[in-house]
Amino acid sequence: MKKNYKAQISLGIVFMILAFLITIQFRSVTINNAAVNQSNQRMEDLLSELGKQQEENEKLKTQITEYEASIAQYRSESGLAFMEEQLNRAEILAGLVDVKGPGVVVTLDDAKNRTNGSGIEVNSTLIHDEDLRRVINELSAAGAEAIAINDSRIISTSAVRCVGPTVLVNDTKMAPPYQISAIGKPEQLEAALNLNGGVIDGLRVWGFEIDIAKSEELLIPKYSGTLNFRSATAVEAEKEGAQ
Repeated sequence: MKKNYKAQISLGIVFMILAFLITIQFRSVTINNAAVNQSNQRMEDLLSELGKQQEENEKLKTQITEYEASIAQYRSESGLAFMEEQLNRAEILAGLVDVKGPGVVVTLDDAKNRTNGSGIEVNSTLIHDEDLRRVINELSAAGAEAIAINDSRIISTSAVRCVGPTVLVNDTKMAPPYQISAIGKPEQLEAALNLNGGVIDGLRVWGFEIDIAKSEELLIPKYSGTLNFRSATAVEAEKEGAQ
C-alpha cells in the first residue's frame, strides 16, 4: 500500500510538472506567433511604403527628364534665337533701344501772325501740348511703331504738357518748332494725318506752320529717362492645372 501511495504521489508530481511545461510551451508559442504576425504586418507596411516611394521616384525621374529636355532646348541655337528675338521685341516696344526705319517727319511751328488785328487771340497762335498729343495719337492710331518729339522718345509713361511758354516732354523743356518723327508705313501715316477734317486740317485753321515729309529711313533714339515702377507689379500667370 505504501509503495502504491508513493507511486501515485510521484505520478501526480510528474503530471503537474508536465502540465506546467505544456502551459509554458503554449504561452511561448502564442507569443511567438503574435510576434511573427506583428513582424509580418510591419513587413507588409514597409513593402507598401517602399512601393509608394518607388512610384514617387519614377515620377521625379520623369520630371527631371522633362526639365533636362527644356534646358537643352533653351541652350540650343534655336532656343537662344527665340529668346533673343523676344527680348529685342520687348526692348523696342518699351522704347529702350534706338530704332530705324521708314516713316514721316511732322514739323509744327507757331503761327507767324501773332497780332490781335485779325481778332485771334495771341495764345491761339501758339502750339500747345494738346496739339502735339493730337498728332501723336493720330500717328499711333495709323500704325506708328516708334515716335519721338525733337528726338525725345515717346513711351507709355511719357507726359506732354505745357509749362508756361514752353512744352515739357519727358521732363525736357522744348520750344517751337516741334519735330515729330514716326516710324511706320510712310504713305499710311501721311494719309491719316491729311484726312479731310482731320488733325492737320484742324491745326491749319489757326495758321500754324505745318510740314509733313516722308522718309525712307528715320533714326529714333531710345528713351533716355529713368523708368521707375513703384505701384505696378507683374501678375504671374496661373500654373497649368491650378484650381
